[in-house]
Amino acid sequence: MYTRAEVYSPLQNTAVWLAAWLYGAESTDETVSAFADLGGRHSYGGQPLSPLLYDARTHADLDSPEPVLRLVLWGPGQAPGLHAHTPAAAALGPAGAIVLKEADDRFHVLVPSYGAGVEWRWFEEDTRPPEPAWLSPGEADALLAGATREAAVLIEAAGGTRADLPNPRLAVGSLADFYDTPGLPRGVTPRAAKLFSRADRVAAIVETVTDRLGDHTFDPQLNALWRHIRTARMVGVAEAVAEYRRQWR
Repeated sequence: MYTRAEVYSPLQNTAVWLAAWLYGAESTDETVSAFADLGGRHSYGGQPLSPLLYDARTHADLDSPEPVLRLVLWGPGQAPGLHAHTPAAAALGPAGAIVLKEADDRFHVLVPSYGAGVEWRWFEEDTRPPEPAWLSPGEADALLAGATREAAVLIEAAGGTRADLPNPRLAVGSLADFYDTPGLPRGVTPRAAKLFSRADRVAAIVETVTDRLGDHTFDPQLNALWRHIRTARMVGVAEAVAEYRRQWR
């Protein structure tokens, strides 16, 4: 299995950029440019990105006390936060989805498909989607910190397994730079940025051991970290969105 599909999420930063644009923290031009950096050409119903942004602004309840936008990630050991047997769930791919809250407890699901570019599909939900974990940034960070300590032990143990890659930590640093680009919009709370950074670091460690070192000795332990990485990304997005509401509304 190719690890990056499980631990990397271009949709994470896409969701934060969309929230920044909805609350006026970033311009349309900067947002469209960031979307392109995060997937190339975006299309929506055969049209460019602009109609998607317009529909998001039309339906978003920017005064909602809960995050108006949340990220849905899923994978082995973690079910998606959507109702099963719905059109949105059927369309859901490995990249995940964005859930947008409208007034009167109505919800919309934006599902991207990544290929040569990004094709978006929009679904309306008749009922409230399943509740996410709603962890605090501190709780998510503590879970991921524990995962980081465990992963650090594993990367040290893997350090001598390949003569052609004698410095796994250097490889981790290189991959961490990949995961960290492109950047986040202005106004992202430091707590969200910290969660994203830690998730990127652990993701780089996991990919280094499994794909770069080719060492599958620790697959059961490493695969268990995927859920913590995804959860940190989802909680970080919720924290960033909440901060935009507090600071920019």
